[in-house]
Amino acid sequence: MSASVFDLILISIGLGALAWRSIVAIRVGCDARRHGLSISKSMGWAFVAVVNDQLYWWGTRLNLLSAEEAQDLLRATAQAHRLKSVVNIRCPLCDAEIENALAVSTDGLLFIRRQATCPQCDFRVDACRHCLHFRPAAEGAAWFDRHGDFGHGRCGYYRAAESVRTAYPQHARRMEALGYDMLPTPKPIVDSYIPLEECTAFTLAQERLRANGVPWINHQRVALIRLHQRSVRTFTHFA
Repeated sequence: MSASVFDLILISIGLGALAWRSIVAIRVGCDARRHGLSISKSMGWAFVAVVNDQLYWWGTRLNLLSAEEAQDLLRATAQAHRLKSVVNIRCPLCDAEIENALAVSTDGLLFIRRQATCPQCDFRVDACRHCLHFRPAAEGAAWFDRHGDFGHGRCGYYRAAESVRTAYPQHARRMEALGYDMLPTPKPIVDSYIPLEECTAFTLAQERLRANGVPWINHQRVALIRLHQRSVRTFTHFA
């Protein structure tokens, strides 16, 4: 293939990409104008959309929706994922719908409501296996590695006294010679499906929730949950 033909192909691809992004930008600009933004602000978002239109669709646009539009969007997206609400999830064990399981903090972080439980199999969504502090027994294995043992492990947040003979068997004699019989170590987790009774430090690890079979855990879900929470607060205020 000659250099000139290759250059023409590259130019065609570039022009095609530019045309597509231009269409995307026009859609964003028209939508922003239709939802009440000024011409200058609408044009500004159109320029941003050339690079990343998601900033508008899942950010600013959600703040521009009327109450009716917001409810329609929340209802449609929830139904598309077989849910009654965007704050619900499907149980990764029995596929039952767990209501009011997810929420978003004031700083925009997704979290699981404490003691969110499956109505059919009693599975706790805030189980250790979904927590950032959980250390799987197979420490070196990737979370999605089927050969790894993630049924038990240890907690990186809570500690408990443990014999040096079981905690550090390879160094036990030396430590006992120094007078150490017991040492605080990461607390053992016998069953990662059951949270520790005293736990108030659960921190969601989104990638672990996804790997365990809970879909649609992404920035769009976070944006919709924030919209849901604003809608609930607005309704409560006027009720």
